Amino acid sequence: MASADAMAPARARAAWGSVGVGRLTLLSIYWVAIGWLWNALGAQVLPPIITKMVGQAHQGTALSVLEGFGTLVAVIWQPVVGAVSDRTRLRWGRRRPYITGGALGSSLFLVIMAFVGAYFWLLLVYFLLQVASNTAQAPYQGLGPEAIPEKDHGRFGAFYGMGNLLGTLIGFVVTGIFTSHGRYDLALYAMAAMLVVSMVLTVTLVPDRGTPDASLRRGLGAITLGTFTISPRKYGSFLWLMGSRLLILMGVVGLETYAQFFFKDVFYPGSGTVLTNHANGATSYLLAIIALLAIAVCYPAARISDRWGRKPMVVVCGILGAIGALGLVFAHYAILPSAMTAPVASLLHIPRGLAQVLWFGVPIGVGVGCFLTVDWAFMVDLIPPAEFGRFLGFSNIATAGAGIIARFIAGPILDHFDAGGHILGELGGYPVVFGMFVVYFVVGTFLVLPVVEPKRRRRRPVVEAAA
Repeated sequence: MASADAMAPARARAAWGSVGVGRLTLLSIYWVAIGWLWNALGAQVLPPIITKMVGQAHQGTALSVLEGFGTLVAVIWQPVVGAVSDRTRLRWGRRRPYITGGALGSSLFLVIMAFVGAYFWLLLVYFLLQVASNTAQAPYQGLGPEAIPEKDHGRFGAFYGMGNLLGTLIGFVVTGIFTSHGRYDLALYAMAAMLVVSMVLTVTLVPDRGTPDASLRRGLGAITLGTFTISPRKYGSFLWLMGSRLLILMGVVGLETYAQFFFKDVFYPGSGTVLTNHANGATSYLLAIIALLAIAVCYPAARISDRWGRKPMVVVCGILGAIGALGLVFAHYAILPSAMTAPVASLLHIPRGLAQVLWFGVPIGVGVGCFLTVDWAFMVDLIPPAEFGRFLGFSNIATAGAGIIARFIAGPILDHFDAGGHILGELGGYPVVFGMFVVYFVVGTFLVLPVVEPKRRRRRPVVEAAA
């Protein structure tokens, strides 16, 4: 017979009984804030701020160092906090204290960032922001699969994806409005406010009644080095999936990170606030298209993956991302017919070449939406319920590591080839780095093939009875 501690996750999942759309939405609300924060900050706020601080000649390298150094803490810290929350036993819950403290700290550092005027201080504040945000994020990830039955993991994957993408879309739009007028401070304040509001809703309305599994070791070694010790024999499929996630997200993050530089240097070259604002607006258009399409496909992708399997859907995601990135490699050439580009150019008052780039965002958006939905549910299928916090935190090694690796590699390469002239009709760095992103998508697609997908798990009797 299972022990009381071992059955705690099942009791927590049963706390809400039937899980409808409203409750799935509430479970996903903090993902809205996370999606807003990290996508808009990295794509729309940091690039122009850094360019102003260090100049165009060093912008790629400076952005790589900043985000690589700051994001490194996410790779190490988030799994550890997740493991600690798995073992926490407090009356208020084992996830809520970390979510509350992390969200409040994140908001504080965003406000401080608005007053930073030198690159060194920006580097320091960004590092602290990563510490605070990841303190909240790993325990928060453990709430979802604990509060719902296993049969709803696919549906929750869709809401997880939609929450993240809705936050991304709202963030791109709101941040785009502020940055197009040069008000980066207001963009940061809005991110801070959203974090606080979504945190309050989460910790007050989402049940957090799980207790630690009695079999979990609680020593210092178990929650530090032990957190990163995952047996390849026992969890080989999970590790292959992490490799696939790493490469595909390297392509996605790379495209988001260098979109603003691409528009500024290729379509709006020169200095001046007006040109920078035009580039910011073009970046907002592309990222909004990707986010809208990704949101639209989340729920259908989840239902299809429930029926046909997660792995085939991940393969489709990687192929779509590669197609979109390949289009950007040859963006200088008129690949798409004018019947597609002319109406978009006229509607948005942008060059036809830029309109073609926005069309290339379509397969990227569809691929991203499918991937965020299906990959999360795929991970939950493969990991032990007693350690949701640890394993989902560990998955951030792929998530955050994608940003570190993609930016550290692409930033210096971008600066080097930009200084060397044109390739395929553009500043040389962009076809090179976009070509690298194509390779990431393709390799990530191949890495998912060895994953052994488990059959859909049946609901446990205790969940049936409690529901």
